[in-house]
Amino acid sequence: MTKPPEMDSESPLELPTVKRTLRLFGRAFLLRCPHCGKGPVLQHWLKLRVKCGNCGLRLQRGEHDTFVGSMFILFTLVGLAGYAAIVLALTLTDSTPWDLLENGLPVLAAVLLFVFFPFSKLLWLAFDLTLRPVTLKELEWHRSAEEEFSTKRDAPR
Repeated sequence: MTKPPEMDSESPLELPTVKRTLRLFGRAFLLRCPHCGKGPVLQHWLKLRVKCGNCGLRLQRGEHDTFVGSMFILFTLVGLAGYAAIVLALTLTDSTPWDLLENGLPVLAAVLLFVFFPFSKLLWLAFDLTLRPVTLKELEWHRSAEEEFSTKRDAPR
């Protein structure tokens, strides 16, 4: 079987509806495929499957910016959780617990990087699908691909 050529998403940018956006992000928060709402999507906690086990959508969608986008979301989630921990510590104590904050926040951040990792990948995919929905042609291409995309490009079409 010949490997299908790499394909960039051909979907034009689209203004999403609130309902669609909430549905896609809700599915991602439940660790399900944002496209179909099913799965499985996790190979293990720190690794997504190549494709959704139900609809066949490649979870990296053939785009080369997936890593940067998901890491932005990951660091944002960890930062927001860190700020929440600071507010909680300052609210629940009479004086500022500097030792707890100084030693506990880095440990909390390191743990949360692992906790939020699969969520960040799926939230980035949900964000991408919100703005650029999958076309039938693209979905067929995803289903026919046997492996993840490579950074090597095929000859121009």
